[in-house]
Amino acid sequence: MVLFQCEDSVDGIFTGVYDAWDSRIGHSGVGLRIKAKMNLELFAEYREVETDAEKAAKVARSIRDKMGEDAYRTIYQAALSASPEKADCIYRVVVRGMSGSVTRREAQNVIWNLQNKDVCRVFELSRTVGHEAHRYYQFVRFRELENGVLFSEIQAENQVLPLIGEHFADRFPNEDFMIYDNGHNDCLIHGKARPWFILRDMEPDALAKDRITDREEEMQKLWRGFCRSIAIESRKNQRLQQQFWPLKFRRWMTEGQESK
Repeated sequence: MVLFQCEDSVDGIFTGVYDAWDSRIGHSGVGLRIKAKMNLELFAEYREVETDAEKAAKVARSIRDKMGEDAYRTIYQAALSASPEKADCIYRVVVRGMSGSVTRREAQNVIWNLQNKDVCRVFELSRTVGHEAHRYYQFVRFRELENGVLFSEIQAENQVLPLIGEHFADRFPNEDFMIYDNGHNDCLIHGKARPWFILRDMEPDALAKDRITDREEEMQKLWRGFCRSIAIESRKNQRLQQQFWPLKFRRWMTEGQESK
């Protein structure tokens, strides 16, 4: 078995798919692993994959052309998952959809063949990532820093920044803002009237991100006061509240923090 080790990113996985297929060893004789999350296996040969944007783009274009936009969206979201098995499952699904013996219509239906364990797993991972991204539409909280930038910090389980970037860029087109995912050390950056982009392995200045304006501090106090004032003490239901406002999000939300 030849195992290709790729970077934990969409481009890294798609490059791994390209190299594994191009090796012509045979699909049953190769596997795809995330380098940072893999365990060594006996009797296996390891080959390192160097992320190549051009190769990744070719794979993405081929998936879209033959398997369709639904399949691409599902595979793309699964590639953002925290699961260590995602790379190999994605490779197996792409192989099923891109096989020369498969018609275009059959290729577009591959992603709905949930009886297949790899397709089912990719579908599950995609759904989990999409669900978490949807939560962050509601739970991202910005604060105004002294330099005028709107800053938010989250701690996502999966790499959700590529999925929420368009949403916040559409809502705040004329604002300079940054969303920092401290779970992956990734930063989504948007400049006023400019396209958004993501910087990987970047940590913002620890002091700068806590320097808020006096107006921001006052607004935070007012917001916490409003949230307390609308609560009805006698009708509190902590279990129900946690379903709609899970504890893991509260640390990074203004209304979940104690007043300073």
